[in-house]
Amino acid sequence: MPKKPIEPVAILDVGTDKICLLVSQERDDRLYYAGHGLSESSGIRKGVISNLETVVGDIKRAADAAEVSSGVAVERVFVNLSGAHVRGLASQAGTTLTSRSREITREDIRKVVQVAGSFAIPEDREIIDVLPQEFILDNQAGIRDPIGMLGSRLEARVHIITVSSSAKQNLVAAANRAHLEVEYLIFPPVAEHEAVLSAEDREAGVALVDIGAGSSAVMVFSASVAQHSAVVPVGGAHFSNDIAIGFNTPMRDAERIKRNFGFACAAMVSERNDIEVPGIGDRPSRLLPHRDLCDCLEPRAQELIAMIGDNLQRAGWLRALGAGIVLTGGGARLNGLPELMERQLRIPVRMGVPSLPEGMPDEFADPEFAFVVGATYFGQRHRLRAQRPKSFWSKLQRK
Repeated sequence: MPKKPIEPVAILDVGTDKICLLVSQERDDRLYYAGHGLSESSGIRKGVISNLETVVGDIKRAADAAEVSSGVAVERVFVNLSGAHVRGLASQAGTTLTSRSREITREDIRKVVQVAGSFAIPEDREIIDVLPQEFILDNQAGIRDPIGMLGSRLEARVHIITVSSSAKQNLVAAANRAHLEVEYLIFPPVAEHEAVLSAEDREAGVALVDIGAGSSAVMVFSASVAQHSAVVPVGGAHFSNDIAIGFNTPMRDAERIKRNFGFACAAMVSERNDIEVPGIGDRPSRLLPHRDLCDCLEPRAQELIAMIGDNLQRAGWLRALGAGIVLTGGGARLNGLPELMERQLRIPVRMGVPSLPEGMPDEFADPEFAFVVGATYFGQRHRLRAQRPKSFWSKLQRK
């Protein structure tokens, strides 16, 4: 009987600026790049679908290109879900196992995590992930894996990711109408850390900041687990919009100017250089000082950095990040942003460069593609867990 072909790991990144579908294949327990497709995104605003039909068409174009590139039919996808509507919550709950100490089983862990994840949330919100942080056995905290240990009461601390029900449903509907089944919805940093953070980073304390087009996702890892998550409502598109308005140029040209000439700090550029700025409609291009462009971008960069810093400060993590901040996402490519953030927040900041599976083009070794690369590793592990239905971790997974 012929062996059933292994289903590809397909990652769909639906962003405000672009849509990417990356396809990888698994052979001999290793991941190999198969192909990808890209399309512009024009029906999403700040991470929320504003025009469903437009998004469906954009997803179809990316999927068609990915299938042609890879030679593989794509049916199921892992999809990013971000935007200002995402919230992170902490929860703790426990259960008494027996009146006498006994050995802790995987089923005990599954049940206590399920109880901790049964968080009362508003009707218009849904839980998409429950991330275990630590276990407490008979008042002894800091336990990562209590299986086989003896005790009578087991508690779990977890981090819960919740989203707007309508935002989730519309994203799933868009994928379905593009003939794709959503296998798993992922808050981007949950996947990205697989590709850009080391075990030492996650142990020492690190904030992973994904600067997307419409918003920026933040997740703190410490003691090797997710501790805090949030979304700030400023992203790369806000910088482009400032250029478009401030210099009376089309949004497409503003994005190009930002990528080619933008700096987060005006002091980093010469006062003598000029750049060409296209006019709107029939209006001619003009030469404007390069320094003026960066004077326009710097206040927005300072605002974004301040929002990230304030969020980390309120959560109690700003001065507890031994490995500093790691930036991902297309918005992180703004020249000088890591340096300005490091100076303003007074902690180390670096760009997150994804570690690529075999055969993947070098263009994916860019912070802009941290999600699709990280989600590829995430997806492979999810599939392995799904093949072992009795395992603890497979039972924790939620869409």
